[in-house]
Amino acid sequence: MALTILLLVCAPYAAVAVGYAEARRRGEAPPRWARIVGPLTAALHLAALVATGRITGRSPFQTESQALSFLAFAVAGLYVVLESTSHVATYGGRFHLLTAVLAGASVPGLAREQFPTAAMRAPDVQFSLHVGFALLGTAAIVAGGLLAAAYLGVYRRMKRRELSPDATAGPSLSGLQRITRDASLIGVALLVPSIVLGRSVLERGGGSNVWTFLELGLAGVQVLLAAAAGFLWWRRPLRGPVASWLNVAATAVAVGSLAIVHPHVTALVGG
Repeated sequence: MALTILLLVCAPYAAVAVGYAEARRRGEAPPRWARIVGPLTAALHLAALVATGRITGRSPFQTESQALSFLAFAVAGLYVVLESTSHVATYGGRFHLLTAVLAGASVPGLAREQFPTAAMRAPDVQFSLHVGFALLGTAAIVAGGLLAAAYLGVYRRMKRRELSPDATAGPSLSGLQRITRDASLIGVALLVPSIVLGRSVLERGGGSNVWTFLELGLAGVQVLLAAAAGFLWWRRPLRGPVASWLNVAATAVAVGSLAIVHPHVTALVGG
């Protein structure tokens, strides 16, 4: 049942993305069904991941496909938090589309996996927490990058006088500043414990290699970039374009780390 949910969860995410995008195209508020189905799908996705962990006796991101599915949930869950706290729903279509793409990308690998009925060995709790915080932090960093790109687009349109700074219709620069700042600081708050736990795992197990050091190093770069961006959003909001490019750079590092480095790390040490 859990595997079936993980295989099919991309469909409701895609439907919600269409609902948000169509509402934005018409200049309307997102439909009520989309704002209900989105959080419910994220909750169901989380339940399936937890059930997978209970079945395997390991973390629900042991394989690359499971990690993609977990990242999809993290993006969806983070968006639910950001929308509920900021009341900015303009970019719900983009977030849910990204979630649907990530969940869909995990399907081929998940379909080939065979979940054992019992764990073959005891789970490494510290490593599981390290990877969990890393994936959640990556979701926040990617969210910050998406919002920063949206900010740059709106800012460019205002510079070209295609939008008025005090326009009531369309996306708000102040709203984007607020939620991009929140995403940046959430990313920092999640990646810092991931780095600390990762160092502890390396010191305890002695299984370090170039990939593990590279993952921790890239996580440190993401923390520095996101922290600098968060500070500018918080204390120097007029430097929004600079903060946006810092967020975009952090996202590029996060995507590269997830796509290239993370699979080698999870292959080295099981969660």
